[in-house]
Amino acid sequence: MTRSLSGFPVFFRLMAGLTGLAVLAGCQSSAGMVKINPTPRTLIYSYVIASGMARGQVMSGLVPPERLIRIVDADRTALAAILVAEHSPTGADIKTASQAVENFLAVIEPSDVTPTSVVRR
Repeated sequence: MTRSLSGFPVFFRLMAGLTGLAVLAGCQSSAGMVKINPTPRTLIYSYVIASGMARGQVMSGLVPPERLIRIVDADRTALAAILVAEHSPTGADIKTASQAVENFLAVIEPSDVTPTSVVRR
């Protein structure tokens, strides 16, 4: 006895399976419960991005000398803390490095730049 396979049962099973997966996926994540813990790798990645942001500001010519010193200090502090966390990834070292990167980002935030400091040549 040969049985021909209709497309309907296969399609129905596929749709039921996808619906089940969608329902289960919705159960996996609830609002406000996702927490991302920084790792030395994510801190390095964040530092590289922040460093590029700082470089762009410095290259624009809008950074006064006193602010440039703050940027360089925050850069060195963040890099040193990340290197310590990379060498010894303890919770305290990662937290210190994470805070140093946040401080670096706070120093290079573009809201500190005033349009009147633009020098035209």
